[in-house]
Amino acid sequence: MQFSEDLAVDDFLRSCQHPFTLKDFTRAMNGKGFSLSQREGEDYLAESPYVSWIEDGKFITRAAAFTGRFFSFTLTPEEFKNKMFVPGSRFMPFVDEMQNPASWTYIFNGAAVPHKVGSFRKETALDLNILYGEEYEVQYIAADPAMGGFDLARTDFELPPTVQITGCDLSQFIDGMGLRAGDRIVCRVTNWDKGEIEIFPQAKRRDESKGIVQIGEDDRERLAWGDLFEKSLLTILEREGPCATIEEQLAFAFYENIDGLCSFNCDSVENYLLHSKKIGLELFGVETRLWHKGQDVPAVGLWNKNDMEKDPGDLANLKFKIPDYILDDYLRDFEFKKQKDLTVLLKTMFPENFALTPHEKNYVLLHIAGRHAIIAKNYNYFADFPVGQIRSDALDLYSRVCSLVYDVETSSAKFDKFPQNELVVLSQLFAHINRILESIDSNPDAAVEDQGTLSLSLEGMEYNFEDIEGALRSVIESEKKNSFTIV
Repeated sequence: MQFSEDLAVDDFLRSCQHPFTLKDFTRAMNGKGFSLSQREGEDYLAESPYVSWIEDGKFITRAAAFTGRFFSFTLTPEEFKNKMFVPGSRFMPFVDEMQNPASWTYIFNGAAVPHKVGSFRKETALDLNILYGEEYEVQYIAADPAMGGFDLARTDFELPPTVQITGCDLSQFIDGMGLRAGDRIVCRVTNWDKGEIEIFPQAKRRDESKGIVQIGEDDRERLAWGDLFEKSLLTILEREGPCATIEEQLAFAFYENIDGLCSFNCDSVENYLLHSKKIGLELFGVETRLWHKGQDVPAVGLWNKNDMEKDPGDLANLKFKIPDYILDDYLRDFEFKKQKDLTVLLKTMFPENFALTPHEKNYVLLHIAGRHAIIAKNYNYFADFPVGQIRSDALDLYSRVCSLVYDVETSSAKFDKFPQNELVVLSQLFAHINRILESIDSNPDAAVEDQGTLSLSLEGMEYNFEDIEGALRSVIESEKKNSFTIV
């Protein structure tokens, strides 16, 4: 039932073309045969990647915000040479970033435009995917079906000098209307859910006798676009901060001035960043964000200051923070390692400094024992063996990360006392390891297929954890010493 309910929710949120309230959402789900409480509806909307904003009690989906909105980019020399364009990260944030760009449909004058595969230098391919950040751009390129059986894990996440990329065939526009490198492709999404994009190739006006490009009103509009985009982006950086991703930063920035930024004569994010003296791509922990050029992205700012005010007395008991799927992963690992004592598992699951009263300990042990009985009944060591070691390695790191997160949260030191970059990295590691465990739990077969990539990711995460642990624990220990009073 839950699977069908999730599909129904996603179907609504991927296709809804107008603002809606929580009541509208639960009523729509009821119409599909799923009765959601207000809390369940709130949880779905809070966790969905398809819902981005709430205004005066109303939600809006990405599909509603960006369907029919214009965006553009300029044709690079290598794209011109290949007679095609590569969407890369240039379609961000107007499309569903979870869809593979090779699956999108391009339309011109009502007719589908063919796909085409071209060869590109690695450096060009990386530039075309720059908004994914250094941490993801290589993976996006390697995921293109044109890369065939290329195994990123075997090359230690290094691309070959030349890569194959799937894009949109521009032969008819280059041969027929004289489209050239530097000319512009204007696009708009016509069906967000299905990934259908209408294209409008725009050749510059050129005085062929003099060999120069003529400046028109559309060029002046693009100059004004840069000023408006910068104003929107600076507003978002102050109000929303680094957000969860660059894609989310851009979504907020475009929505801030949606009509002015999505005119037919719009410019592109890439072109703005190429010339901007105020905004650049800056490191944010182990990730990348749009930020004030040359400045570190802080962990705490106006966007989360109130949420980051710590009061250890108000912290929820950690046992309520362990999701059921991770508890089940611990129990499968318990079986995988052929362990017998659940009290030992209890010590693994909870941080060393976490104190349980005898009553709490008995309650948690009973809960764990109940779930263990269900899992042990159907557990098959041989069927689990291919994914077992990956899960075990991930849980080992998860336990270490959780322990440090707990110690930071329960320390009497305020968050601004901790080194900011290390604090950001810890937060990101916690989120990344949760995603890995969730993916292992939901699709173990895929985890086995990606074993090499997952192992490299875990290895890199462990290195990052060891790199930050000392600096964070130094603050924790220092605060402990300062809290002692000589009587």
